Amino acid sequence: MDKLKKLLEEADKAVYASQLESNSDNIGYSHQAIEKVEKALKDAPHNTSPTSDEQHAKDMLRRLKETQAAVNEIQND
Repeated sequence: MDKLKKLLEEADKAVYASQLESNSDNIGYSHQAIEKVEKALKDAPHNTSPTSDEQHAKDMLRRLKETQAAVNEIQND
């Protein structure tokens, strides 16, 4: 879970950077960071009932993806 937590922090920083300056480098980096979190969640052993850390990670990933989608939409306008 420590690796997942670190990946989430990196993704959060990357998405935040893309909000501040939505250039192709920042947006590309944030997409990569989000993909790493998704892969880590997929590769994590699955419990029948998710732990609170796992649920928190899934919720944070969803919010990061929503924020990134909004940044992409603004950039495309």
